Amino acid sequence: MAFTEQNKRRLHARLCEVIGTEEADILMEQLPPITWTDFVTKQNLEELRNSLKRDLEEQSVGLKHDIEFSAIATRTDLEQMITKTRTDLEQLIFQMRTDLEKSIMEVKHSVETTKLEIAATMERGFRNQSWKMFTAIMSSQLVTVGLLGLMINSLQ
Repeated sequence: MAFTEQNKRRLHARLCEVIGTEEADILMEQLPPITWTDFVTKQNLEELRNSLKRDLEEQSVGLKHDIEFSAIATRTDLEQMITKTRTDLEQLIFQMRTDLEKSIMEVKHSVETTKLEIAATMERGFRNQSWKMFTAIMSSQLVTVGLLGLMINSLQ
């Protein structure tokens, strides 16, 4: 028989008749505010515990699988990033080496051009200087020959 609020009131009325109102009130206060069917038994708790344990084990297995999958995916992603970074660095190094070699060749060409220009300028300077010295020596020789000629003429 279900213990309803109506049954509870009838019990209280009968207890008042048998043991008195004050005692009936004290006894009724000791009854739970809910029905006995609402109470949890040890068996209910054990079933709940077993169910929770199974759920946790299933979630644990799923979580381990997810973690392992994530670790593999992360490792794969990192390896791909490392490979791409390595390739990018090798390309940058190659490009820098090419640019540096080109710059060195340009500097060498510039140095060679400058050396040739300096050599040509020096050669022109030496040629002009030599011509001037030749001209000066020839002039002084002619003056000397002329003076000697005059001296010889004046002695005759």
